[in-house]
Amino acid sequence: MEIKQAKNSNRIRFNFGEEELDYGLEDSSGGRSFSVRYEDISRDRQTLIERNQWLRNAGLLWLALGTVLTALSFASEKGPQFSIWLAIGAACYVIYRVRSTRFTVVPTRHGNIFVIDDSQGSTVLDEIAKRRAAHLRREYDFMPTNESPDQCRSRFRWLHREGALTDEDLTQRLAAVDATDPAFSMPVTLESGRRLN
Repeated sequence: MEIKQAKNSNRIRFNFGEEELDYGLEDSSGGRSFSVRYEDISRDRQTLIERNQWLRNAGLLWLALGTVLTALSFASEKGPQFSIWLAIGAACYVIYRVRSTRFTVVPTRHGNIFVIDDSQGSTVLDEIAKRRAAHLRREYDFMPTNESPDQCRSRFRWLHREGALTDEDLTQRLAAVDATDPAFSMPVTLESGRRLN
């Protein structure tokens, strides 16, 4: 499954494989790409807003120049005149504020994945989460005979924290571990000698 995103100078490609995600990004500064296994993709999410800094700097400079020239015109014989640089500077600054790209940033072991917040952004994030959870269940959702019950419980709780198991799934897994744990099947004896059944 492949999803492509594009906004302003950004071109992003997501190719969802069975075991890993192939990611590629091209922007005005160049391009980069890498493949990452789903288990190496973090559940953390960050937000980044990208704006053209050149437009901001040029806009502020021309606004300052236009302000100085307009102020100087008040002292001239022709009378006060608004400088064209005021309008150009204001236009650049407005474009800087309006023409932005908002990203959701997903950290991985190989670098950050940038997802444009557009109509396809939620689809990309949902697909990453779905495939990551399925991968974790395939790799870690089992009860090996060489693990202690406490190790199994810890692993299932970790899968739950990572979003691979629902609350109901976790309850079922823990009940299955308890059923095989001798400590849970043996009666507990109190100090007085009485047994709890």
